Amino acid sequence: MAMGLKTKISALIILIFCFLDLNSGFSANISIIDDTGQTVAIKSPAKRIVTLYGALTETVCALGFCNRLVGVTKRDNWPEECRKKPKIGTHMRPNLELIVALKPDLVLQGSVRPGSQLVVERLKAIGIPVAIFNPTNFQELFHEIKRIGILCGDTKRADNLIKEMKKELSQLKNRYPLSKSPRVIYEISYPNFLVAGKKNFVSAIIYRAGGENIIKTPKKLVKIGIETIVSSSPDVYIVQKGPMNKLLNKPCERPNFKTIGAVSQNRVLIVDEFTFSRPTPRSVEAVKILRRYFFKYYPKIEDER
Repeated sequence: MAMGLKTKISALIILIFCFLDLNSGFSANISIIDDTGQTVAIKSPAKRIVTLYGALTETVCALGFCNRLVGVTKRDNWPEECRKKPKIGTHMRPNLELIVALKPDLVLQGSVRPGSQLVVERLKAIGIPVAIFNPTNFQELFHEIKRIGILCGDTKRADNLIKEMKKELSQLKNRYPLSKSPRVIYEISYPNFLVAGKKNFVSAIIYRAGGENIIKTPKKLVKIGIETIVSSSPDVYIVQKGPMNKLLNKPCERPNFKTIGAVSQNRVLIVDEFTFSRPTPRSVEAVKILRRYFFKYYPKIEDER
């Protein structure tokens, strides 16, 4: 009888292991904590991804998963292959019905503003996983890349990309040594005059390039008057050009802007909005552009003695 019981237990153990093996895809869930503190869990690596923010589209593609994107926002035109992807509207007003029709197994959102969360909550309610990423500095961007790699089932690609980004950033200090840390203002839009605040990723780009954003307000966008800029006396005036800033006239052509020292001395740099305003692997290129520009005016001359 003891032998019979032992045989039954052995058979039961074998059945349990067979069950676990057959259902390993179900039990081995993938999960991460997104930037809102929410757990995002999926049963297997994401194969059908919808991005609700262009920066996330770029990051997914930089990781080599562009072929997994089934929907992007209407302004997503980089890299090239994204231009032919189905457009689901804007990141603030995406088309819910279209997103559902695309049958995504993962949706990525980059905005934490209340308006953007309405669609996010509706997607979650019908069982579509949504991860929200909102990095404000490079360390947070690296963490975002790592987590997207986890959700896509390939952490090695994520680790390699992060390693390469860090390497390129570290090389800039020796390649372009600076004599000072330039004080910078970054124009988001004009004549609706908005500049980048401390929480804007642009501040992280400026810092990594060796400069300092003179706007310390802990916001992404800050409404400002020209008198504040004049009194702050920035060394460099940066203007982004793109959908948010059509740049109908340059700062030197605007009323009173020549009272700003950086403008009157022609230390004005016009940059591409998408390269600078989006937290993506391309942000390293933005740092390079800015560091080289700083070096042009503030090179550190080594003592030859």
